[in-house]
Amino acid sequence: MEDKNKKEPMIFDIHVTEGTHYDIGKQRGITFKEHYSEDISYYTTPLEGQDYLPAALAHKRMMMIDKICPGFIDEIQGFADEVNIEAEKILCYSNSFHDSPNCCQFAVHPSNTSDGHFYVGRSYEYFVRDERSLCITRVKGKPKHMGFSLQNAGRMDGMNEYGLVVSMSSTAYLKPLKGYGCEFWIAIRAILDRCKDVYEAQSLLEEIPLCTNANIMVADTSNNVSIFEIASFSEQKKRIFVRKPVGGLIVSTNHYVSNEMKEFDAYHLWNSEIRYSSVWNTLLRESPILDHNKVRNLLSTKYPLGPCCHYYSSGMGTLRSMIFDITDKKLKVSLGPPDMNPWYAVDFDEPIGMKEIVCEYENVNIDNPEQFFREMKG
Repeated sequence: MEDKNKKEPMIFDIHVTEGTHYDIGKQRGITFKEHYSEDISYYTTPLEGQDYLPAALAHKRMMMIDKICPGFIDEIQGFADEVNIEAEKILCYSNSFHDSPNCCQFAVHPSNTSDGHFYVGRSYEYFVRDERSLCITRVKGKPKHMGFSLQNAGRMDGMNEYGLVVSMSSTAYLKPLKGYGCEFWIAIRAILDRCKDVYEAQSLLEEIPLCTNANIMVADTSNNVSIFEIASFSEQKKRIFVRKPVGGLIVSTNHYVSNEMKEFDAYHLWNSEIRYSSVWNTLLRESPILDHNKVRNLLSTKYPLGPCCHYYSSGMGTLRSMIFDITDKKLKVSLGPPDMNPWYAVDFDEPIGMKEIVCEYENVNIDNPEQFFREMKG
């Protein structure tokens, strides 16, 4: 039954920017001032009960990020100058910020498709109030990319002009992050800006300091795909394990799958196991005749038979679904739950500017929340 209490509108924007990193930050700032002035505080106000980082610590973090993702701090500087705040006070420099969305991602090798294409599917589940900006970004001297923002200049997923696709799903839900390093949204932006294939992405992930609990999937136009299962429980308790596809298929939700990561598999919830199993079983059943339409139908299938969820007040509502056709370097996206909204083709060369899309959705209560959020014991 739909919960109609305090149902807020779900509005996405597709924002196309071009120029230097600083130019792009300024363009983002102008757009926020003109259209989303009330949301600027989201990027500039510390979390409740916390304060801004001391200047020396913020500077140290800025230098770390700039080494990992050159140009990132210039982009933030452009945004900060436009909204008239010191860059050190932008929330993305606070090491206390960690997001724990619920996602599903999978890849299908061309050997399992009837059209011979290589597909990555992704759905993203969270509360309605979240960043809802699809960025098409053309930085001077960097590959073009398109993906959803997190903390403005960070990315949660995306494809660059080389056809390299990156996406993620959070793991070890609610487990505090400890240690020195960058979160997944900085690492993903760095991969999109710096890498052409899975090998380069793996080299980067193994080189940079990471402080994140996530499954990061990377796929390229040579039909390679890996999931990097990453855990950062403390400076002494960190691990990256590389998981490969089985039979040309690979799936990830919000838990670790590899035996090598069992000791890190905290807060492995029932709903994550169900979403993983339903997607995996559908892919097995439909292979080797999967195609774009079948991937779209899978992403549009409601839980528990698929990943599409309408439990927004519980942080488990589908905000977006994505189909990356790596063979053709194309992206289609459904904004809002895909069983209620159309799919849009998105292109690297869209004209500069911003457009908004209003989405339909139902906010449904979970029938059995105790079971839905039950922790699976190893």
